[in-house]
Amino acid sequence: MSKIFRKFTISKLFRILPAAFSWLFPGLQVKRWIFLCLLGGALSIFGGVQFFLISGKYKTLFLVIFVLGSGVLILGVILLLRSIISAVLPSRDRHIIDYMYRERILEKNPKVVAIGGGSGLSNLLSGLKEYTKNITVVVTVADEGGSSGRLRKDFDIIPPGDIRNCLVALADASELMRRLFQYRFNRPEGLKGHSFGNLFLTAMREVTGNFEDALKESSRILAIRGKVLPASLDNVRIKAELVDNSVVEGEAEIPKKGLAIRRVYLVPENARANREVLEAIKEADMIIIGPGSLFTSIIPNFLIKEIALAVKDSSALKVYVCNIMTQHGETDNFSAADHIKSIYKHSFKETIDICLVNTMPPAEEVIRKYQSQDSYLVNVDREEIEKIGFKLVEADLISEGDFVRHDPEKLTCKLIEIYEEWVNDVKNREENNNIG
Repeated sequence: MSKIFRKFTISKLFRILPAAFSWLFPGLQVKRWIFLCLLGGALSIFGGVQFFLISGKYKTLFLVIFVLGSGVLILGVILLLRSIISAVLPSRDRHIIDYMYRERILEKNPKVVAIGGGSGLSNLLSGLKEYTKNITVVVTVADEGGSSGRLRKDFDIIPPGDIRNCLVALADASELMRRLFQYRFNRPEGLKGHSFGNLFLTAMREVTGNFEDALKESSRILAIRGKVLPASLDNVRIKAELVDNSVVEGEAEIPKKGLAIRRVYLVPENARANREVLEAIKEADMIIIGPGSLFTSIIPNFLIKEIALAVKDSSALKVYVCNIMTQHGETDNFSAADHIKSIYKHSFKETIDICLVNTMPPAEEVIRKYQSQDSYLVNVDREEIEKIGFKLVEADLISEGDFVRHDPEKLTCKLIEIYEEWVNDVKNREENNNIG
């Protein structure tokens, strides 16, 4: 019998036979354990019934049959479950308890929307995915540099770079698969600089016909915890008006001028929001903004008017995670309050409830390295932040190393702590209102 015919026969049989009979089909490696369960069940029933019905010297024999049957039944159930789990568990080297925890516990945790782009956002996600499966990542789509910029130009595709980083950060796939998606070619000339993940997303878009389906299929392959969504499916670019009244177009070009930014805006200005993004914001329990490049990764999301309005009207807790260092060409001499003011200047003041800042300075040698690149610690001007009406939360959020980064675990734990305190405050206010 040919393989093609066999597959056709299997397909037909599954449609014709009742679901119970389909478990008996050859090759599933469950029949032996089903029969073992049936044998154990029959022996335990027979032994149990006879034990209560008769008396005398055979009573002990039937007790032994009942115990033996029960043991065979339990063994059969264990082996049957192991056979089924080994076939359906996404990662063979993952413990079943870990898989069940993710599927049953994490899916009950709060719904979180994370808005931004760049390495800062993906760093947050790698910690956040360990606490909730209900994550929706909203990624800016104005990237024009490097591999993303080249693919955007050649294939008229939404820039995949930030999306790829977020997919990998949320991935539940093997370490090898994550490394593969982040692998960057260094030769030959045509592929040099491209990452495999960017090329994969581009090829998937060509195969599926649209970027939405390409993203869904890629998410399934990487078994990500949550969803990654582009802020808009339109082809948008960023323009910046600088303090000298000049205008710079292009995400990669804006920092090169080295001048303070007066405002940024999208081209076209009426870019449409991704519908799924608006639904996620409406259902969110907490909205996390940043960390990331202020004018090229965070603010562009709020330049889409529907997204800005959705966040403004949301009843969720809204936390802005402030950058640790200033970014040359974007936020030179910016304090924490300046970051906040820039966000609500381009959106609404109701976009933020709480500002979370790091208070632990990096090592001196690391600071000197950043200062050589005109990047400095963001000044936390507490009085100014509270003066403009925002709650400030300070914590040690930094990771040790050669680069200044938020530590995923520290940052996530603090965000959870902030959320739980907020939930308790809301409950207390509701109880006091009911009493009053």
